[in-house]
Amino acid sequence: MTIHVLEKAVIVKNGKAALSGADTLQETDLRIEGGIITEIGQDLSGSGKIVDAKGLWVFPGGIDPHVHFYDPGYTYKEDFFHGTSFAASGGITTVIDMPCTSLPPVTSARNLKEKLSVLREKAVIDFGLYGGVSSQVFESGYESAMEELSEGVLGFKCYALSGMESFGRVNHFQFLQILKKGADLGIPVLLHAEDADFVGYAAERMMREGNTPRHYYQSRPEIAEILAVETAIELTEQTGGDLHIVHIGTATAALKLEGTTRVTGETCPHYLAFSLEDFEEQGPLLKVAPVIKSAENKQGLWELLSKGTIDFVASDHAPGTEEEKSGENIWKNSSGIAGCGTMYPYLLSEGFLGGKLSLNRFLEIISENAAKRYGLFSRKGSLAAGKDADFVLINPEGVTTIEGARFLSRGKLTPFEGHVFNGEITGAWVRGEQVFSHKEGILTSPGSGKYLTRSV
Repeated sequence: MTIHVLEKAVIVKNGKAALSGADTLQETDLRIEGGIITEIGQDLSGSGKIVDAKGLWVFPGGIDPHVHFYDPGYTYKEDFFHGTSFAASGGITTVIDMPCTSLPPVTSARNLKEKLSVLREKAVIDFGLYGGVSSQVFESGYESAMEELSEGVLGFKCYALSGMESFGRVNHFQFLQILKKGADLGIPVLLHAEDADFVGYAAERMMREGNTPRHYYQSRPEIAEILAVETAIELTEQTGGDLHIVHIGTATAALKLEGTTRVTGETCPHYLAFSLEDFEEQGPLLKVAPVIKSAENKQGLWELLSKGTIDFVASDHAPGTEEEKSGENIWKNSSGIAGCGTMYPYLLSEGFLGGKLSLNRFLEIISENAAKRYGLFSRKGSLAAGKDADFVLINPEGVTTIEGARFLSRGKLTPFEGHVFNGEITGAWVRGEQVFSHKEGILTSPGSGKYLTRSV
């Protein structure tokens, strides 16, 4: 492994930069000092290392605000070094990790400290964390738990439906109180929104009828998301809370966000790219929760993403092993895919280059809006003077062929296997240091990534 030492000064020259609010790419240079962008302008000169971006695009590094890196505790599936390496290879320079899929879960200040002691030694890009409020935490004292976590997390995650015995779902009354407390602390609450009453009965019935992807879909179809999103929005409006709905896979559920003042939402590449028919064809590779749904949702989600109803995209990266993803009984297969390294290439190709997203809207979706949502925008989310020099170089004439065996993640299985995307990410920089090269791989050492907390 080649280790690149941070230069005192760097000038990125001859590229076309993607600046927030611009309708077109700008021929301009970037000056970087001490890891910070200090100047953006044409024909910049001076001492320091020159990064020649001739023929390339200079885009902000992506933010993936929803990953499960399973560290510590389930590192046979993923760990923070491999997860952040895979993210960097796909143009992501900041990730936010979920609280529920590690041991210990991030449900107390003590657990946060324990988890950080592990992650700080492994990350190659910058990262933030969410705290979690389960039914168990609620009953043992959610207010004190949220208070002690508030300085170190970017949001609080809850489940309206949970398959984890150790991280139970919260009911409507509990969620109402959590929303109130989140509002008092000035920190958003995140919700996995599927209706537990509907899914609980439907799953029992569908399990008796069969074990195919369609049976799994029928246990938690569109209406399960719609009911949960409607209820969550109403509870949020009643409390004056601040809510974010994660991984929305149903277009009608996402449409419920229109007109709300306190609720935002995200979707994922797999909901934009695949349908129930693909799930039936690929089987366990495409088992996720919420489930991949009928084909009309794809177009609807793209339209709502383009117009701004859906705020941004997240990967929900959660790889399973080959053993967990094999077998003919869909109920026994693990849920989740390896996605943080394919999200940026997919959205670049199918969104911006494919004409579904304007340049400005693409920038909002890939980095800007998530940075704003989670209190990172003073440092992250765009190419601007005074911000961290997090950027990627893109060859617009290149292509990206998805080959799971080459993923830097521990997870090598992907529903995008063999897909060819237009555009190629040739390098990624975090705070002025190059962390990834498409020719050399990871260029920095584990532990170079920085832990992020809210700045607003």
